[in-house]
Amino acid sequence: MDKKSDNTSPALVFLDTSVWLDLAVNEAGGPLLGALESLKKQRVIELAVPQIVRDEFARNKDRVVQDSGRSLSAALDRATGALWKYGNPRRRRKAAEVLSDIKHRLNGSLDVTAEAVARIEKLFAASEWLGNPNTAIEASSRRALQKKAPFHTGKNSFADAVIIELYGQLSKSAKGRSVFVTHNKRDFSLPNGDQRLPHPDVAAHFSRIKSRYFIKLVDALRALRPQEFAEAMYEHELTMEPRRASEISDAIEELTNRVWHDRHMVMRYKIETGKCKVIPRKEFGPQHYRASALGKLIVDDILAGAIRSAQRVEKKYGKENLGPYSKFEWGMINGKLSALRWVFGEDWDELYT
Repeated sequence: MDKKSDNTSPALVFLDTSVWLDLAVNEAGGPLLGALESLKKQRVIELAVPQIVRDEFARNKDRVVQDSGRSLSAALDRATGALWKYGNPRRRRKAAEVLSDIKHRLNGSLDVTAEAVARIEKLFAASEWLGNPNTAIEASSRRALQKKAPFHTGKNSFADAVIIELYGQLSKSAKGRSVFVTHNKRDFSLPNGDQRLPHPDVAAHFSRIKSRYFIKLVDALRALRPQEFAEAMYEHELTMEPRRASEISDAIEELTNRVWHDRHMVMRYKIETGKCKVIPRKEFGPQHYRASALGKLIVDDILAGAIRSAQRVEKKYGKENLGPYSKFEWGMINGKLSALRWVFGEDWDELYT
């Protein structure tokens, strides 16, 4: 078990280069970057920024600034075209003027991404790093020879390996709590399972309390200092970015699978205890419809197919993550599924699987 962490010390936050770059390029990252600045200024957190992260950020910052400007300009062009094609004739001229003004400002002196890069570099300058890069390089070389994560994907991930080894040094020497945040889920997260968990090859650097793994900076800061983080976000007027349709669809699929798997396991238990009878397909007839609908009877080939489907679900999400659920957890799962389906246009309480 973890030793009790020292909550009087600033929490140590180690961000992978991918997180810093996304903070710079993401339009919704401004308030979060502001919260990060406030928490550091208040010494609620300390940022650990090793030289390799600074170097990677420096190599990529010009590209993200240019790409951001091009993507925003192209998006505005598409929006203007759609406005003139589909917009209300009496209102589109004024709206088009607003879009044109925004594009002019983007092409002029105002560059939100460049400003974010400057703010990030200021945070770098105020952060220290006392780790041993040579030790991290040696450990990364061993990882490469053993094909351990992040080398399990077959690509050259030496810089990523050095970064996770440097974090390992930090977590061992930290007096208080520490977190590692990355958007590089392919290299660092659990494969074919809950991506919020670290890959088994790097899991030794993490624990339940003192050293934690995150794929979202919002979640990391909220877990470390919930009250201070909420105040900082309020101060910087957080505006939540809408979820993409694909994200909602993926969440619906996972929740549907969880509900179906739980019901399948209940049915398996009823078979084992004699409350549900299994009969051959050739014996099934109209007289069995009611018993089948009530879960008192199931056909053998349907059961075999259901078992295969359950195995696929268990492989995808991890059997240990699929229940049994408490009454609260079961209510949350079904409530989330109902709400997300409602967002997609279905009626409330649609919990079919």
